[in-house]
Amino acid sequence: MINVDWSLIPAILIFVLTVVVLNYVLFRPLTKVHEDREMRTTGLMLQTQRSLADRLHLFDQYQATIRNARMDGYQLVEKARSEALLYRNKALDRARISAEQLTQEARDSIQIQVNAAKVQLELDAQEIAGRIAWAILRRSA
Repeated sequence: MINVDWSLIPAILIFVLTVVVLNYVLFRPLTKVHEDREMRTTGLMLQTQRSLADRLHLFDQYQATIRNARMDGYQLVEKARSEALLYRNKALDRARISAEQLTQEARDSIQIQVNAAKVQLELDAQEIAGRIAWAILRRSA
């Protein structure tokens, strides 16, 4: 059996006083040193990880911006190319129509000249036939 006497009270007071003094003299400074060291190592590591995450986020935004700018550039080039092809096709159509008109005009002109030449040949043939007939009739008569 435990025998409790009055000497236990000073022992408890000494214990409590020792805990309070050790808390202010030893534990709090030791805890502060431990927290400072933890802040310098783990805190810096966490800060570095946050900074790295921020930089990676900025890098992703940069890449997305470049990708979007590239796509915009490709779209502009494609639009310019399609407009140039459209302009080229219209120019080719105009040139083809113009060439067809020139060809038709040349054919018409040639046909007119052929018809005129036929008429002239027929007149010349009649004149020559008349001369031949005159020459033959004049000799035979």
